[in-house]
Amino acid sequence: MAKKPTDEQTTAALAVVDMEQKQEAAAISERHNREQMIAECHEMIGRIQGFELVKNFTNVGGLVWLKQVKETKIYKDLPNIGSWDKFCNYIGLSRSKVDEDLLNLATFGEAFLANVGDFSLGYRDLKKLRQLTHDGSVQIEAQTVTIGNESIPLDDDHAEDLQTAIESVLEAKTQEAEEAKATVRAKDRIIKGKEDVINKQEKELAKHEARAQKQGYAPGEEAFLQQMENARTTVDGYLIKFDPDINPLPEDATERMMAAYVTTLSYFKRVMDEAYAVASERYGHAELDDGWVPPNLRVVNNDDGE
Repeated sequence: MAKKPTDEQTTAALAVVDMEQKQEAAAISERHNREQMIAECHEMIGRIQGFELVKNFTNVGGLVWLKQVKETKIYKDLPNIGSWDKFCNYIGLSRSKVDEDLLNLATFGEAFLANVGDFSLGYRDLKKLRQLTHDGSVQIEAQTVTIGNESIPLDDDHAEDLQTAIESVLEAKTQEAEEAKATVRAKDRIIKGKEDVINKQEKELAKHEARAQKQGYAPGEEAFLQQMENARTTVDGYLIKFDPDINPLPEDATERMMAAYVTTLSYFKRVMDEAYAVASERYGHAELDDGWVPPNLRVVNNDDGE
């Protein structure tokens, strides 16, 4: 004799039946909705291709519809289309433009785009605004736009205020970008100048090294000797100002001026004596017969060769 089902078994069985019925109803509803959307797509495409909506198709309403088509992938069920790229081309729009418009819709929302539709905002302006929303300079909510410390309602009464605020923030962003470009250009010029100097120095160094090898100098020796020669010339030119035979003090020099003059020469002497003593102890004595002639005894050739 078969056992009667318990209350728990009956409840479970009824629950399974109910779930299956709901799943079937959901599937039917989904098919119905999808078929309806396909029909609407055909109707919309026909209207677009009939030039009824071409001018205003990318308004907020059109973008909302395109967003729905892309998210549901309904274009895959349309004959001879099958892809989003082909769908955009089929309705006479480029995929890049549609994706850009949908990105603006996702960033700014329907209310904002509806309010700024009459503003003279191009794609570059909206792209800058998207960046400003990312870094927090512009905050867009359902009913207001906050730019800096100013909150502006999204309604017709404040359209001019919103347009002025957007133009101001875009102008500031453009100026900031131009200043950044100018800074980069200036840095590039400085780097280029440094590279030119380095290249010139490298060429000079190579020339000196080639001549040094030919004359038997050790690496860097000729350049150092030239450096020392340049130093002597510089010091000679400077110390001539302090040679009493060439540049004596004025006749009306006071005792304080004379004392300062001699003290300065004494200072020079002490500094050089100390440097000479340390260098001599460390590197050896210099050749005394180096052909040095006091400035007041040197023969200076004039332009006539005398």
